[in-house]
Amino acid sequence: ALSGGAASGGATSATSSASPSGARRQAAVGLSGLLAQSVSDRAAVTAAAVDVRACGSSLRQDARTFSHEASSRQQLLAKLAGLPGRSALPAALLQNLTSAWQASAQVDTDLARWTQDNIARGCHRGHGARSDAYLRASDVPEGQATVAKKAFAAEWNPIARQYGLATYQRSQL
Repeated sequence: ALSGGAASGGATSATSSASPSGARRQAAVGLSGLLAQSVSDRAAVTAAAVDVRACGSSLRQDARTFSHEASSRQQLLAKLAGLPGRSALPAALLQNLTSAWQASAQVDTDLARWTQDNIARGCHRGHGARSDAYLRASDVPEGQATVAKKAFAAEWNPIARQYGLATYQRSQL
């Protein structure tokens, strides 16, 4: 549903999507829609993390944001697994994105637990925040996500440019 409208627009005809290059374009357009959702999710997570680090007034909402975004990433993973024409895209590209989203979902889960700790035990700014086990636990999957996102962006951007789709930097995904 997310990619259906974009993929069936005037840019791709029924006959061209039957060819290998048409199938690849259709898959790229569909993937572009998933990436746009991921970028939106990333913005929400970033804003929530800033608020928690500042011991802001929205900690309960921040915890809900992290939990929601972890769930959203799982939904993106399911959509990616069922993406029409995905076999026309490079396997390494799909694996890097899958790894990035899986690791990011774990980070979001860890950050939700960190926020819950801040709610339950009191908020700690700066160095004191690093003593939280959930925040420290998020470091490993964050590193994994960063590596996978960088590799994905390097593979995605030439494909995106080929079809006139949005390109991304690692930090946006």
